[in-house]
Amino acid sequence: MTYIIILLIVLLVVIAVLYFRRQMQLRKACRMMIDAIDNRDYTFRISNKNVWFGDKALIDTLNSLVKKIGDERQDVEVQSWEKLTRILTHEIMNGIAPITSLSDVFMRRKDVKESPIYDGIKAIHDTSIGLMDFVDSYRKFTSLQQPSPEYFSLRELIDGVKNLNSVPPGISLHVKYDLDDDMVYADKNLFRQVVINIVKNAVESFKDVTHCNERVIQIFAYQYQGTPFRVAISNNGSPIPADVREDIFIPFFSTKKTGSGIGLALCRQIMRLSGGSVNLLHANANGWPTTFLIELPLVERKG
Repeated sequence: MTYIIILLIVLLVVIAVLYFRRQMQLRKACRMMIDAIDNRDYTFRISNKNVWFGDKALIDTLNSLVKKIGDERQDVEVQSWEKLTRILTHEIMNGIAPITSLSDVFMRRKDVKESPIYDGIKAIHDTSIGLMDFVDSYRKFTSLQQPSPEYFSLRELIDGVKNLNSVPPGISLHVKYDLDDDMVYADKNLFRQVVINIVKNAVESFKDVTHCNERVIQIFAYQYQGTPFRVAISNNGSPIPADVREDIFIPFFSTKKTGSGIGLALCRQIMRLSGGSVNLLHANANGWPTTFLIELPLVERKG
């Protein structure tokens, strides 16, 4: 009887120690999650592998809550920038249109063509045309077509992007898959554009790189056990500076001298309309200096 009591006490102590350790692990994970939210990183997830009975539901709820917060924040940001962009493009176009029209009229006049002011008026006309083209590019952000979702093979789409030969010599493009399912439900053309845009950004990250022995872009598509589809596009080029990481999805913002600042904003808008998301992971979060993570919900096929 004494041995049984001792055994029970030892067993209870072991359970108590394991429970205490598990609670410490959960507290640590929750603190990390709070830190991630404070840093506006909504890609952080607590692992639900090897969890105790009852913990999985809590962890899944916390992970869903963080994703929901991130999605809501993105929606508010995109809608705000969409409204501002619509107003700005409208007002700017209204201001430029008369200048373009009047300068064109003056350029056609015979007395102007033969005068010294012709070159000046032509410069005004050409500049106004350029401004109109520039502003018109931002209309894509506010007039993006509604997605027409269909089922398609994620593997085939990514292989197709790789075969476009959009990556110049000297840069290697690697593709990896870890997919339980291959069929995604989204607008194929819009989703392809998101992948292409991010790959182009990755190519441009190598422009000023001289220290890199091997220039690599990696596309890693993975999905398992009922989780969303994820496509991580990574590169080992110049990392995005910490002070601009939060601004890269803002329309008009660009770190490039010739950039329009619409590419990544358009990617986020497309993914928002598709029910997914696109985010920039923290530097070296998965061993790469720069990684964009695209997420698409898993939609069960009918029939």
